[in-house]
Amino acid sequence: AVRVPSNPDGESPTNFELKTVDASSNPYLALGAVIAAGLDGILNSLELGEAVAVDPGHLTELERSQRGIELLPTTLGEAIGNLSGDQILLDALGVELAQAYLAVRKAEWEAMKDFELEEEVELLLERY
Repeated sequence: AVRVPSNPDGESPTNFELKTVDASSNPYLALGAVIAAGLDGILNSLELGEAVAVDPGHLTELERSQRGIELLPTTLGEAIGNLSGDQILLDALGVELAQAYLAVRKAEWEAMKDFELEEEVELLLERY
């Protein structure tokens, strides 16, 4: 999700916030993904969806569907599946980086997919 808070009178600066990443993400990969998606939208003349002034997490499934809002993956396994099927992002990463990134994430998923949240957090805190 992208948030662009700004003053309607245009007098104050506008900020750009990428709300789907946190401090554990690689900022270069995250911003690269946004740029790739933006370029795809421009090159293919995709329409910008309507502004959402409420927390999409509070919308019903029907309301999200009507607005074209899709839920983000809730597991690393789902995220790997989404990236594996997203040719735009795979092309943006390039073959070597995409293969390496997916290999590392798949190994991470296989190692931790059965962990309880507390176990996963403990391991990641020790590792990083």
